[in-house]
Amino acid sequence: MSNYYSFSLASILAMVLAAPAFAQETPQAPAPEQAAAQQGVISYTPADFAAARPNTALDMINRLPGFSFNGGDSVRGFAGAAGNVLIDGARPTSKTDGLGDTLQRITIDQVERIDVIRGSVPGIDMQGQTVVANVIRKKADTFQQVLGVRSFIFSETGKTIPGWNYQATRRVGEHQFDFSLSRGISMDDSVGTGWRTTTDPSGNLLLFENSRTEGDGPVHSMRGNYKGPQFGGTLSLNGVVSTDEFKNEQTFSTATNSKTFVSRSANDRGEVGINYTTKLAPELEWETLGLFKLAVGSLDATGLKEDLTGVQPDDTQLFQIDAEAGERIGRSVMRYKYSPELSFEGGGEIAYNYRNQQVALAVNGTPVPLPASDVKVEETRGEAFVQSSWRFAPQWSLEGGIRVERSTITQSGDTSKERSFTYPKPRLVATWSPTEDDQLRVRVEREVGQLNFQDFASQVNLNSGQQSTGNSDLEPNKTWVYEAAYEKRFWQGAVAVLTFRHQDISDVIDLFPRDVDVDTDNDGIPDTTELVVGPGNIGDGKNDQISFNLTLPLVSVGLKGAEVKVNAQWDNSEVTDPLTGEKRRISGQRPQEINFNFRQDLPELNLSYGIGWFQGWEETYYQIDVVEHLKLRNFYHSFVEWKPDKGFTLRAELNNLDPFKFNIERRIYCPTSQCIDPGRRDQDPLQRIETERRNSQMLGMISARWTFN
Repeated sequence: MSNYYSFSLASILAMVLAAPAFAQETPQAPAPEQAAAQQGVISYTPADFAAARPNTALDMINRLPGFSFNGGDSVRGFAGAAGNVLIDGARPTSKTDGLGDTLQRITIDQVERIDVIRGSVPGIDMQGQTVVANVIRKKADTFQQVLGVRSFIFSETGKTIPGWNYQATRRVGEHQFDFSLSRGISMDDSVGTGWRTTTDPSGNLLLFENSRTEGDGPVHSMRGNYKGPQFGGTLSLNGVVSTDEFKNEQTFSTATNSKTFVSRSANDRGEVGINYTTKLAPELEWETLGLFKLAVGSLDATGLKEDLTGVQPDDTQLFQIDAEAGERIGRSVMRYKYSPELSFEGGGEIAYNYRNQQVALAVNGTPVPLPASDVKVEETRGEAFVQSSWRFAPQWSLEGGIRVERSTITQSGDTSKERSFTYPKPRLVATWSPTEDDQLRVRVEREVGQLNFQDFASQVNLNSGQQSTGNSDLEPNKTWVYEAAYEKRFWQGAVAVLTFRHQDISDVIDLFPRDVDVDTDNDGIPDTTELVVGPGNIGDGKNDQISFNLTLPLVSVGLKGAEVKVNAQWDNSEVTDPLTGEKRRISGQRPQEINFNFRQDLPELNLSYGIGWFQGWEETYYQIDVVEHLKLRNFYHSFVEWKPDKGFTLRAELNNLDPFKFNIERRIYCPTSQCIDPGRRDQDPLQRIETERRNSQMLGMISARWTFN
């Protein structure tokens, strides 16, 4: 879609939405004082953040004391994908459109207040969370347009990546219309120059290569939403169409050869959602929804090894993926509010998901057979649930319920298989608020993980040479979660939350070695077996987690308008390695993550500024013959924001102030020092250590936002 067409369409829609209103202004939402008087509910209005002058509901959400935004998961089904923010007491009927994007399109002028609900409150769907924020919008007639532009620039290469967005919102009585167009930005912020070394176990240098990395691509989308009274209830409709492209390129070179790896992906997505809610009786509400998604995509990954001396022939590799995926969801819920202290909820959900994927590998133009190269996975899943919320005393609340899931997974293509599973998922949350400033929340719940249908097909990483073979025997992991969280409010707006969580996990999904049949002569008949690695269930495990969140205004120490936010989490998991039999951490788990942010608002200057530090992260993955360790340390970021009036915002960011070093270490085990034949790390010695260093770049961003009422 060209920019000319996009802006022309936006202009036409703006003129339609700007038509005179015919409905009278409706009554305003209940006063914030009424909501704040409820036990377990704390209300915030835009006036509470006047010094910061937020632009959107998301800006307010990110400033809520003691609240950590969770946008939800992109998983199968509707219930399991919930985030921790509601809009007008309901969850958006969309999965393609992220919750953060939805909140960012709600301008501050549309927000009446935000209620932070802690523990549980009768009549509120907590979406499986112990704390949720409910964004209540104003009901006054309005028409707004917002235009935003921004651009990122890398300090060393000077490369710029621009983006823009346009949105229009029209409210007429109880009817609300929203429309938006955008060109988003997807990028890898670890791009830059660096090097890669290969050494023996004693540290003797075997090979030194220079490297260069870059990766980015555009995301174009168009969205439309309607919500209003229809058919005796409230009807919501939403639609999303998007397309994205991404290119990642990495080159390793010496004086005699050069290796270049390029991957290009392209995806087209569409989604339609419908939600209808009505009152069957004063205390009885019925909600039903339908969601339809479709996505098609492709990936072309190439590897070219060039001999710069002209002695050896060039070596080329090509790995391709073509995939189509879809999802259809129907959900119906009945809610009964017996009294202000007691409510009940029950209903069911049925979903159909599928992914049809073909993969192919060729080396120097010759096809290489791959197991699980033509796979179609289909799942039909049904779930029934009941739950209740009971505030049996002013300081106590209790939420309990159970969901029972039944699913059938069918695989066709290279492998034909059908399996069925039944999982009960009970949940109990108890909340005790001994004072207005203290709250203890305890949760016990059985969670069932979500299978990634891409794990049923083979994948190849041309850069590392690692192959992940699809597994048709995968089962979801099951986890018993035991959680206790203590929240303390003190001083003026300060909040500290300390959470302890223990997880007992069965059927842990991790990288799993197994034998597969291989057709070496490509005659359609397997003639040998090969030990491969891919996702699989490796047994039982556990994880202990501690998280700490702190919001600390600094007015008590003389810094008016200043605030510090700290978010930290530590994880310690344990699982038995399927090759060595030793205890280790679950692959890909980050031991700890720490964020520290300082911000100060200077309303007399129409300015806000801030600095922040992210400690970084580490991840370790366990292959058959390789242990791969990724490490990133110390990401610093800063911003200055100027708002001379309500309708204009100018923001500048300077991020990665001390450019981080991204390190990748691969410890390779094989029978001989040449590593011609693949090895096993439980049997063969350590032969080589590959260490890659990427030196990132300082990253600047400048954006402007105009709001027209």
